[in-house]
Amino acid sequence: MQQYDIATKVLIESCRDEFIRRFAGIDVRESRLIDDLPQETVSLKRSDYAVLITDKDAVQKLVILEIQTFWNRSVPLNILDYRTRYLLKHDVEVISCVILLRPSSSATDFIEDNEVRFRYRLIKVYEMDARKIIDEGTTCLLPFVPLMADGGELTDEADSLIYSSSLPRLEKANMLTSLAILSGLVSADLPGKLISRRRDIMIESPAYEIIKQEGMREGKQEGKQEGMREGMLASLVALLEIRFGTESLPLAEKLEAIGDTERLKSLIAVIERATSPEEVARVLDSQE
Repeated sequence: MQQYDIATKVLIESCRDEFIRRFAGIDVRESRLIDDLPQETVSLKRSDYAVLITDKDAVQKLVILEIQTFWNRSVPLNILDYRTRYLLKHDVEVISCVILLRPSSSATDFIEDNEVRFRYRLIKVYEMDARKIIDEGTTCLLPFVPLMADGGELTDEADSLIYSSSLPRLEKANMLTSLAILSGLVSADLPGKLISRRRDIMIESPAYEIIKQEGMREGKQEGKQEGMREGMLASLVALLEIRFGTESLPLAEKLEAIGDTERLKSLIAVIERATSPEEVARVLDSQE
């Protein structure tokens, strides 16, 4: 699991009711994560969460929260796939939400072809007003502040608000750790600065171990490197779709398994020369 998946997982587990209220417009009486479907289908990613909720009127609904670090053109089809699978299993009203962390000019909140038109909620975190979130003091959203509009200069303030909040110590540690991890998406220096300041409490968070392993304590540039990999991955998926249309979608999962950015870069020429998605698949299989 990548460090950003861990950060979002921590936030979903701690703040899912607030996310659902804010992003799906539902006041939640009670909720629980559904854990069965991810084991039943390999297509489900770790950044996707299904929450079975009971709203204030005692009506059951199912909310899908898909957190995307970078936009991928396969997102609409993926979220439609997840929605259909959950709907078949649970037979309740479904609300689908995609939370996008980094800017994209091609992000869209619907998919349409000759048979299907599907619309979902797209929340662009990078367009949210960081100052407004700071002034509201909604603790669950403070870890996202570095990614928001004008968030870089308000990150220290978000850190102080979390640290001085009345949250239980473990939740506070999780929030501070998530803030540090997510700040790596926009700055090579912020993670090390935040961790150095709050290491005494962050070490109590299960998510802290991933920071230590990734070398974020020394302010290394894993956030930037991961961003380069994700950007290259999105470009390759887009190129495949331009060349071969929806027939290329199964290749996206193979590409996502590649961690080396240079190897991904070398596949541009492979895709440009290939005459079919099967030819690309053979190259990928030969490199495993």
